[in-house]
Amino acid sequence: MRYVRGTEIKECDGMATAIIHLTERMEVLGSAILNGGHNITDTLFIMQVPHDYMSEDPVGDMKSTRDMYGLPEDSTGFMTAAEVKYVFTASESEFDGVVSFAAVTAGLSNQVVAGDTLDDWAERHSISLERGRMLTAGTINIIGVSSFPLTDEAKINMMMPMIEAKTAALSMLGYRETGTTSDAIAIVSPSDGKREDYSGTGTAIGISMARAVKAGVISNLVKRGDYPVMGTIVDRLADIGITRDMLWSAAMEIYIPNPDWDESELRTIFDEELDILSEDINIASLIQGAIALEDLGSKDCICAMPRGMFATDPIYLIADEIIGMQIAQYIAGTRGIFEFHRFDRYKPGVIGTSGPFIDDMLCGLVGGIMSFVYTRMFDGN
Repeated sequence: MRYVRGTEIKECDGMATAIIHLTERMEVLGSAILNGGHNITDTLFIMQVPHDYMSEDPVGDMKSTRDMYGLPEDSTGFMTAAEVKYVFTASESEFDGVVSFAAVTAGLSNQVVAGDTLDDWAERHSISLERGRMLTAGTINIIGVSSFPLTDEAKINMMMPMIEAKTAALSMLGYRETGTTSDAIAIVSPSDGKREDYSGTGTAIGISMARAVKAGVISNLVKRGDYPVMGTIVDRLADIGITRDMLWSAAMEIYIPNPDWDESELRTIFDEELDILSEDINIASLIQGAIALEDLGSKDCICAMPRGMFATDPIYLIADEIIGMQIAQYIAGTRGIFEFHRFDRYKPGVIGTSGPFIDDMLCGLVGGIMSFVYTRMFDGN
């Protein structure tokens, strides 16, 4: 890109800094720690800090790094715990003759859905430290360089395709989160010439910038193996408010007591089988499929289904029952199918309060496991 002279990475005491050199002094608008807000400079840098970095003077620390490398005082500086020499990517994209440049550092551990609180910080920090040993860490920094001068309105407008591209990249990799709690962004544009008034997602410059950002974020996360920690089906059910105890309570609600059986032993076998199934990719696929379809249905996004119909659980929607029966049959064969229908008839506990796909999926899961439990008890194993 004509406005980017080059990039380089310098390292001191195991901490790397990525430096972007521009061909001229340009306007910068962003959320950088050093010289953020409005600035004019020909140099930007992203400084790496330790994973457990805590400082009362981050600006002073950035100035020290700036001075150590002999960078201009007006340099715009960002900070990240990501291993810069591994997770720094510079990418260009062209659309309709318009070229955009994006410099990105990207890693995840403190990822969050915008608007949510980060309640499990201790666990996330532990993940961050572990990923640090594998050369991955948190924070997404994005620096976009425009081919054209921009008005202040257009600079702000440009941040929309940049941020949406970042979130789209996360979604493509399987994350539901929209970013991390420490993300930062800057848009760089020339000073001389006619200024563009618009740079949103429908403009050529917005499209080219979004593509450059998306490519940079995906490249960084993929090359560091930074994918969502999916957990097990028990975790996925917990995410939608269904606990292991709720599954057991639903099972016990229609259980016909056998005086020769100890209910605590039944619970032990139930939990053991649930744990075994949690490692089964086929059961996981069916359960995740049901959860995804429930989400799509709640948004009226299931193809061929008129808006508003999903909420009525129409009688001719049988895909939900097919999923439930397949789960039950996979777990316990024909006996599992029998238990599925029994649970589907009574819909005990949490099953009765769940939506069309979730309730039948639970009927298959709980019914299949209980059929397995009964068989095991009858066989005396």
